[in-house]
Amino acid sequence: MEATLTQALADYIEQRKQAKLEPFQKALNKVLEKSENEIEIATAKAEYAEKSAPIEESYKPVVWLTDAAKRAKQISLATHAAKFTHSDAKASSILVSQPYTVSQTVNNQYLVTASISNKAIDAVGNAAALDIAKLLNITVNGESLITQLQQNHAQALSAFTDNEELLQTWVNGFKLALADEKLSSHSLSKQVYFPVKSEKDGFRYHLLCPLFSSALAHNLHKKVTGTRFGDSKNIRDARRSNKYDERIDVSFPDTAVQTFGGSKPQNISQLNSERYGQNFLLNTAPPTFQAQVKPPINNTSLFNRQLTFKVSGYLRDFKAFLSNLKPEENNFKVRYKRDYHFILPILDQLMIHAANIQTLPTGWATESHCKLKQAHALWLDVYNPHESFQREREKLDWQAVIAADFASWLMKQLKNDEKYRLGDIEHAYFSKVCLHQLKRFEHNTPKLAEA
Repeated sequence: MEATLTQALADYIEQRKQAKLEPFQKALNKVLEKSENEIEIATAKAEYAEKSAPIEESYKPVVWLTDAAKRAKQISLATHAAKFTHSDAKASSILVSQPYTVSQTVNNQYLVTASISNKAIDAVGNAAALDIAKLLNITVNGESLITQLQQNHAQALSAFTDNEELLQTWVNGFKLALADEKLSSHSLSKQVYFPVKSEKDGFRYHLLCPLFSSALAHNLHKKVTGTRFGDSKNIRDARRSNKYDERIDVSFPDTAVQTFGGSKPQNISQLNSERYGQNFLLNTAPPTFQAQVKPPINNTSLFNRQLTFKVSGYLRDFKAFLSNLKPEENNFKVRYKRDYHFILPILDQLMIHAANIQTLPTGWATESHCKLKQAHALWLDVYNPHESFQREREKLDWQAVIAADFASWLMKQLKNDEKYRLGDIEHAYFSKVCLHQLKRFEHNTPKLAEA
């Protein structure tokens, strides 16, 4: 296993070397492809050799690992990073890499960082030294330099040198990246005084410093992006095309995005840079309250507080419209705006409210304790089985009563004697519009025999 991990480490160093050599190699290849002049070719090769020599030397595994071990103290590997709380916080970050043990599984029903089996390990500190974090995070068959260092050895590095003293220098240097030598908080970190009971001195307090779990955020980020750009996208495309797909469609609706680091997410941490500074927040809002529809048997009129609340926004806008209306503005355009933007939307809400009541179990309007006005009951309890009730309903006299009651209710809601006055003309007009809409609504309502 060590040989495999060793090879992965060697490949990583080689890849970094090739990335440094790439621009010089491209310049040489360009001359070799376009020129046949031996002098130009020889000059290009000499320039490449001159520029590549120090890179080749510095990226020899022994040299690069020695330098990396010296720079390792500039970063801290962490699952919980302090800079997510504040970018200037100088508090210690914490590495919780070990999973729960059997004795620690009492509260494993909670989703916490320690319950994640394969944690993504973040790195904070000098962005120029994040290449060391990538080296330490290289994992082969479930083992990495991090796990070896935590076990006080680094067998994967032993193949690069026979010098035990140098090997120990590497181990000691890389260990400095696993945790801060001295744990500390900072004034820009969030701190909580947690009471601890003491039998002798009453209450004492622990000063807690909550840290953002980058490992947990990274795990969530992978799952959310996976459902949006992975196989789940193909599943949703199949659903839109009415095609069968045996896989389960997984989605995270109504997520919010919290950003860290602005235009330079790498200043927060390595994983934050990989997430482009994004952190998904799941929707934890409580369900929207939906009032239960009940027969208005305890009300004398359909035009009650419940309906007034539903249309309060339209009423407020209607009053503002009337308050700003000038006496000379009595033309078709203004009347059309009044009807289209205010009266008709209020009537739409009235019809929706009535339709919801009509879907309730029937027969409530003929119960002895029902206080509702008869005309309103005839409209709302549309499928009442009593023959006398249906005979009264078929006369349709109740429609004019409801229209007049609507007009009276609307006039009361719009009353504003300081800025305008509404009279019989407006009452008649509101009643006329309501009656027209009510007849259309009744025409489209299935009759008892059809229901």
